[in-house]
Amino acid sequence: MSSKKDITIELSPEETIQTEELFSHYPEIAQQLHKSEDQAQIETALAAITTLSESAQVALLKALAKTNRSDAADILVAVNAVHPLKEVRKEARRGLLRLEGSKTFPHWKAPGTQAPAVQLATANPPRFWKGIATQSREEGEVQVTLAWEQGFDYNEVRIIGFLLDFWEVGVKEAFSSILTKRKAGEELHEMAAHNLGGDIETTPCSLAEAKRLLEEALSVHEWHHTKLNEDYRALLPLINTFILQVDDPGVDNGQRFIAHDMAEQEVAVNFIGGWSFGDYGLANDLLAEASPVRADLSRDEWIQLHRAWFDEAHPARLELGFVRELKPVQSTLWVPDSVTKSRPITKKELEIGWSLELLETPLSGTLHEMPMGTAINKTTGRHWFWTNCTLVQEQNSWRIQQLKDEGAALQGLSVQELQKRVKDYEFALEEGIQQHAQDPENFIEEISWRLGELLHFDDALLVHLAQDREAYDHAYDHSVLTGNSERTMVYLERLVQRFPDAAAENLRRLGATMAELAHKFEGASFIERRQKLLQRAEETLREACRVNDSALSHTLLGELLVSIEQNVEAQQEFLNARELSIGQPNDPAIEDSIEAGLANIAMREEHFEDALAHFKRVSELNPAYPGVWFSLGFTHRLLGRLEEAETYYERALQTESSDIRIYSELTALYAQRGEITRAQTLLQDAIRRYPDAAYLHALFASVLEEKGDHRQAVKQLEEAESLEPDSDFIMAVRQQIFAGGRKRV
Repeated sequence: MSSKKDITIELSPEETIQTEELFSHYPEIAQQLHKSEDQAQIETALAAITTLSESAQVALLKALAKTNRSDAADILVAVNAVHPLKEVRKEARRGLLRLEGSKTFPHWKAPGTQAPAVQLATANPPRFWKGIATQSREEGEVQVTLAWEQGFDYNEVRIIGFLLDFWEVGVKEAFSSILTKRKAGEELHEMAAHNLGGDIETTPCSLAEAKRLLEEALSVHEWHHTKLNEDYRALLPLINTFILQVDDPGVDNGQRFIAHDMAEQEVAVNFIGGWSFGDYGLANDLLAEASPVRADLSRDEWIQLHRAWFDEAHPARLELGFVRELKPVQSTLWVPDSVTKSRPITKKELEIGWSLELLETPLSGTLHEMPMGTAINKTTGRHWFWTNCTLVQEQNSWRIQQLKDEGAALQGLSVQELQKRVKDYEFALEEGIQQHAQDPENFIEEISWRLGELLHFDDALLVHLAQDREAYDHAYDHSVLTGNSERTMVYLERLVQRFPDAAAENLRRLGATMAELAHKFEGASFIERRQKLLQRAEETLREACRVNDSALSHTLLGELLVSIEQNVEAQQEFLNARELSIGQPNDPAIEDSIEAGLANIAMREEHFEDALAHFKRVSELNPAYPGVWFSLGFTHRLLGRLEEAETYYERALQTESSDIRIYSELTALYAQRGEITRAQTLLQDAIRRYPDAAYLHALFASVLEEKGDHRQAVKQLEEAESLEPDSDFIMAVRQQIFAGGRKRV
């Protein structure tokens, strides 16, 4: 009998790509087979193959038969053992015979599989059973778990699940398994009953809704050009067959999977957060159905418009200034109290102060809700906004009806009206300061929003009074009260540009403010920005020295140079400042800053005697100078003069008892002299004063262990870990205590 010729199989381009992709990963399928212990696990391992079309499966098996690899033979054995289609099993058998002819044999045997003929008679096609999803869309993630009934009498369940990330990667996790129906039901019930962690509620999810969520997550992946999750890629044939390429996924009820019990402030803040982070699906879903912010666009059109803006504007580092609810406007018509109290509240107004770093782009004009920055820091790109938000109840949840750019609206008010509001706010702040002891919590909240709004009034006034120095001075003073150096920098730059007669003072303030801001940007991602700000600060302070060659200007420049470890130049600036102060009216603040700067430089260069002389001079000029008594003690300790060091440390305790370094140094001195009880007394008193200082608890634990009180040492260590679990010092103390030794930390 003549042998049967190979029949050429016609595949569509898509099937060809799927087959080639799967063929390139067949060793991974074989590895999964090797770990299989029953038929369900074998079927899971082969799922990527069995979800292909029959012709594509046959083509793949033919390719495997030509590899002369035992892994390929193992896959053919598995297909021949469990596949429900007779023709596919026959092709697997032919492939095995071909491999045997080239002396390639399988190394794996299917564990306890049923006869394929029986499966063919009893297997049922999968059908969607149920799904659940977390109501956590506002957090940027949703976990979706779907289940299909399959097998004999539908006694098995295939589970496919995802963790979807709508902020960056799209699909963060993907998994699949086959369980008995009873086991699957128990697990799904457990997920729903325990809310996947306790704080996040779950809700039933249809196949159509799951498909919509997955497609939106995939669009995030495509937009951000992120790498697709490896587990998802491995399961893609299965996902296509069961979800993405299903002809009729059923009913989509329009669920948005957002927590239904969010308070109105949470809704508004989540909208601004999603809008700033690029989660425009969430932002759109938090809008009321009839909100004009939708701009008559479909959800997909709205998302695409905003993503285009995001790609050009690069918004980053959202900061919230204030969020507060406005009191409802009372109706002029009289209504009985019993009626007004019984009415449900269906509308609320919020004021939100916020800021965002972004680049200017013409596309900002295409966004209906885009606010105007009332102040802009040109170095960091931060814009400050004031937005009023109207929320309404829809289906028992708060949604955003309208957004009003209050910052822009203020600029339409008259100078007189703005000045009146500024005076009213300043009066309220002064009154609050006088009465803050009665209700400190509310005072802090009120001063925060009043100062935030006051700066927007200042911004509006500066539009009208561009050449009024007093208006700029008020804005500067108000910004200083907020402690926001990034905002303060905006007003100082304008003062320098517009009022050259006061250039020196404003240049000094600006340089110092830039340096302060630079040191707030920590971490590798901010190196360039920090360096740029420090460079600008140095240039500004050098310009201040040029404009006003004074001791103060050179002192500030010296302090900046010390902070960036340019010691030689810093020392020269301090010496220049000292020389310029000769013959001038005595200014102790400048003189003690000069001496402290020279002392710090001497310490870095290990010229301890010189440092000691400078620190002594600082203590004579200003006994309350921060850290001077500790510095004197520390310098004496480095010189080996322990009695003098102890004296100065004890003096430091009297003036700055919150300085943790003092307790550490005194404890070390006492322990060195064997005075453990004295160290214990010192730390007990310190912990009574500062019970939340993790370092003190850890230091006390070390002392107790040194004394031999292991039980109390462990107790103090546990307290320290509860306060600051990631501290390197606390971990070192733990090693000391549980290593069995008595090595001091």
